[in-house]
Amino acid sequence: MGNGEDVASGAVVFVCDRQGAALQRRERCLKLAGIPYGIHSEHRPSGTYYKLCVRESDAVAAHLALQMGGCGRSSRLKQNRSSFTATLRDIAQTLWDEVLLLVGRVTDVVRSSAPLLLRGPKPPPPPREPRMVPSRTAPVAPAAAPSPPPRGVAGSL
Repeated sequence: MGNGEDVASGAVVFVCDRQGAALQRRERCLKLAGIPYGIHSEHRPSGTYYKLCVRESDAVAAHLALQMGGCGRSSRLKQNRSSFTATLRDIAQTLWDEVLLLVGRVTDVVRSSAPLLLRGPKPPPPPREPRMVPSRTAPVAPAAAPSPPPRGVAGSL
């Protein structure tokens, strides 16, 4: 598709040994991303190899376009199979790291609260001064004797 001379000296983003669906999917990804590309075949004694090439300046964008299009490396190539003991060792290491983090946090809490605990309880507040109540120095008049009920009031015998 793109300029043959610009792309020919560029970066190789994919190599396969046959023209097929895999090559066409990657072509479609680059076409949708608007990245010029070229397909170059290389004849070797072991067979013919097809290279999908882009310009040097578009190499990173081409790899990202291929990954976004679902044409990245398969997960089987990235993940190595580990043994059961290696998995247990990894779990034990993670657990040990978490225990060390917990011990560090507990130590920090104790260090920050120790001065407060070592001082002891707060001293009681100072006693309050008595309030001044106005004195009753003025003589109080004695209560007068009750007056007799008036005569001729109903209810009296």
